[in-house]
Amino acid sequence: MTKHELIGEMADELSLSKKKCGETLNVLLEEIISALERGRRFVQPGFGSFKTVDTNERVGRNPSNGKLMLYPKKRKLKFKVSDILKEGLK
Repeated sequence: MTKHELIGEMADELSLSKKKCGETLNVLLEEIISALERGRRFVQPGFGSFKTVDTNERVGRNPSNGKLMLYPKKRKLKFKVSDILKEGLK
């Protein structure tokens, strides 16, 4: 499903204009991104949770030439699907 399709479904379900649903969805996504950038979690019961995890810098090998290289520290995004959604997908 694309964002455009989601907005159309929301508009039909809520009897609102597509423009209003699009604006609402954009604000929602901006708030979720903002929370994650601040290091907070986003949890939607029945769907799952998003969180960020900081990784330390580490030494690894370049697989193409075998030379050692330094991987810098970075922040990764993790998603954990809820058990309710997991069961519903079976």
